[in-house]
Amino acid sequence: MRKEARSRSGNPPGYHPGAVSRSNVGSEIRGKLHAETIIVGGGVIGCAIACELATRGHDVLLVERARIAGGTSCAAAGMLAADSEEFTHSVMARLARESRALLHEQKERISSLSGVEMGLQQHGFITPFRSYSEVSSFKNKRSSTLSAEHMWWDRVAVQQEASWLNRDTYGAYYRPSESEVLPVNLTQAFARAAQTMGARVMEGVQDVQLHANLNGIQGIRTSIGTMTSKNVIVAAGLHGVELMRHVGLSLPVLPVKGEIAAVQFSPHHVSYRPDKTVYAEDIYIVPKANGEVWLGATSLPGRTDTIVSVQGIQKLITAATSWVPGMKEAHFLRAWAGVRPSTPDGLPYIGACESIPGLFAAFGHYRNGILLSAITAKLMADLIGGKTSEELGIQDLCPERLNRKEILQ
Repeated sequence: MRKEARSRSGNPPGYHPGAVSRSNVGSEIRGKLHAETIIVGGGVIGCAIACELATRGHDVLLVERARIAGGTSCAAAGMLAADSEEFTHSVMARLARESRALLHEQKERISSLSGVEMGLQQHGFITPFRSYSEVSSFKNKRSSTLSAEHMWWDRVAVQQEASWLNRDTYGAYYRPSESEVLPVNLTQAFARAAQTMGARVMEGVQDVQLHANLNGIQGIRTSIGTMTSKNVIVAAGLHGVELMRHVGLSLPVLPVKGEIAAVQFSPHHVSYRPDKTVYAEDIYIVPKANGEVWLGATSLPGRTDTIVSVQGIQKLITAATSWVPGMKEAHFLRAWAGVRPSTPDGLPYIGACESIPGLFAAFGHYRNGILLSAITAKLMADLIGGKTSEELGIQDLCPERLNRKEILQ
């Protein structure tokens, strides 16, 4: 069956047909109401966790209220920006680099298990500047995060290495290890690989509520019945807040809407097409493995709608054209929007909920869900396997950390 992630124009933003075997929740579930671990949420995080656990031999059931990769994951640009993002927290910087490396290591195995090409490319990212003052400002802001990965290109080097950039570009930092993927393909690849390894994936499971008692988590209640389990992992993004509230936990998430546009260059204008990602202050321009170029993204805190605005897309196209003048020759394909889940302190919730044994959280990744998918899956599998947050060095990401801070204050 063909699985597609919808854009606002009705077209999928980089999909792979036939990626996930859809379960008929009205019939398939009968007699399958128990699993060792239930994962709630079929985005990239939930599917990555399902894949990792199934690979380790765990009995896994993943439930998704709509369809795989139908939410935030289909609205991402798919950048693995481990060196480009401003990770001021050392744990996040470490996990980002580990996750990028893991995705590269897992690429062939996951593609083989799933039959889905994730579109992983490593052509590096360019951060361009218009003047010396812009470079100085960037250095002052990023002094603690600049590393040997940041190679400086002067004006001459820019024109030699990226002739499609505006000729007025003063210089640029180039980070060769940065990569990107087709986010829907990646999510579907994780899901299909998980199924190949024995995981069950069920879509269209509505009205999910966590079921816990004094002994800890017992499973979930849904519109089609109760499912029991030893462990439940909430990887439901924005909806994780409501799920946790069912069992008296407050894990706040802040919605941030983002809009993205896709364009394509004709064979006559192929020399204008960027061959590396532009990661500028006002825009990112991402050449994809499917031949498209994605422009993103607007940032609208507090907005939860997925309507694409003329103002937002105009802003993206104007910024993209200022850096890549040949962009005006590209063909507009489509635009779409999604809502990213941020947290009050900017750190995702990854770990065990100490007050409810057997309950785990893995959401709130904001715009780095694709990047952090592989490492989040590994960490969650390690936690399910008995390791502690302290052993894994992720105690700062513990789900109930904000509640503890409130008590201390």
